[in-house]
Amino acid sequence: MKRIISLCGRGLRYVRQYGPVLLYYKIKERKQRNQAEAGYEAWLQRELKEENTAPEEARALAERGPLISILVPAYETPPVFLREMIESVLNQSYDNLELCIADGSPSHTVEQIAEEYARQDSRLRYERLPENLGISGNTNAALSMAKGEYVGLLDHDDLLLPGALYEVAKTLEETKGADAVYTDEDKVDMELTHHFQPHFKPDFNEEYLLSNNYICHFFVVRRQMALEVGGFREEFDGAQDYDFILRCTEKAEKVIHIPKVLYSWRCHASSTAANPESKLYAYEAGKRAVAAHLERKGTPGEVLDTSNYGFHRIRFSRKRPEILINSFANLNGQTGIKVVYYGKACNNSVIISENCDYMLFTCVQKARLSKGFMEELISSCERPEIGLVCARVYDKRKRLSSDILLKGVRDPFGESMKGLKEGCTGYFHRAVLHQEVEAPTDCFLVKGELLKGKDRITLEELCAAIKKQGYRMVYNPWAVVYESR
Repeated sequence: MKRIISLCGRGLRYVRQYGPVLLYYKIKERKQRNQAEAGYEAWLQRELKEENTAPEEARALAERGPLISILVPAYETPPVFLREMIESVLNQSYDNLELCIADGSPSHTVEQIAEEYARQDSRLRYERLPENLGISGNTNAALSMAKGEYVGLLDHDDLLLPGALYEVAKTLEETKGADAVYTDEDKVDMELTHHFQPHFKPDFNEEYLLSNNYICHFFVVRRQMALEVGGFREEFDGAQDYDFILRCTEKAEKVIHIPKVLYSWRCHASSTAANPESKLYAYEAGKRAVAAHLERKGTPGEVLDTSNYGFHRIRFSRKRPEILINSFANLNGQTGIKVVYYGKACNNSVIISENCDYMLFTCVQKARLSKGFMEELISSCERPEIGLVCARVYDKRKRLSSDILLKGVRDPFGESMKGLKEGCTGYFHRAVLHQEVEAPTDCFLVKGELLKGKDRITLEELCAAIKKQGYRMVYNPWAVVYESR
């Protein structure tokens, strides 16, 4: 009965949060994704079997590879969870590691278990703190204990999957010492009997990181860099990892994504993995972390909520006055903007008839545009590092007219987002989040200066030229095109 009452209460909260229509699409999407991932556990076991490293190979790498310190802030961790976490680290095939546990618990439960393991394995280092310093303070205490060249972040009730540190060390060797690496992850139930909802991530994507902490776990960074950025800050407790990752990636020259599921996030009643509403304060802290990042970067912008907890909309500030349009037809003639219509085929070349501040390319002839359409595109394109900004485009059936492609995603259960119905948000809400993309959608804005001296160009040549000049191509989902019937 309590479970039924709890489910009913959660259902009512969701109706208030999303409204009945969006909630319907959310439930439908989750059901479809669950069906697509029905074979995930079998797939994961095959992956783990294939990744099972021969002991001699792991030992050889450990002899020449870096010491990796795993940082764990502990606080009244349930004994079973604590033991399983410890064993998931100490049983790694790459054994050049240390597990640093900083314990702020008032009771002695964590202490007794940690010291039991420490007596058997000197790689476990334990410190009982005089008081609970909070999640950031406890993690800083673990960081101060660490001696490794690299440090990795592990929650006190989560797990590293077998071979995680081997894959990290191998990647560090192959990349000749990246500043930071991160992996894909999944969720696991309390009994460790069911792995589910894998998160297959893109390669480092700064734009996407502004929308949500997609990096999350497993994140490994040079210890010296962790110290240089000042460790963890208590004013961002709840999103301290997000704030820390933002500050580290700002300084890092090389951030590498390992496209393998190597971390399991335990899902229980008080976890955000199971109940997003259990830590609303964490999402507010996440917004503040992004705002602080924008300020450090000198990028004027406002961090706004979306209908999904933990996912943000960035409204970038712009210099130009408001442009009042509702269709492409009355955009031409606006100061500094030229509309170019092109064919859908990627080999078609586009004629560039004149130079201007911005050129809007679209293969949609007649369309209705969202309010503030050009403001959204220009505010993104005005940023010095951005060369091309894509809009979100729906066809006459109100379905996405093209895919949204992120680099480095290895998702064996995913499908193209082309054809996604309006109201649906896609895998991890990617259809409605800012992100850097590999290819443009069917409507995009380009800095005019990048096209100077060109009379004709294909879309493939255009994208290559933008990347070659060091500019990024991004997707702004808040500029929306609805193709007219």
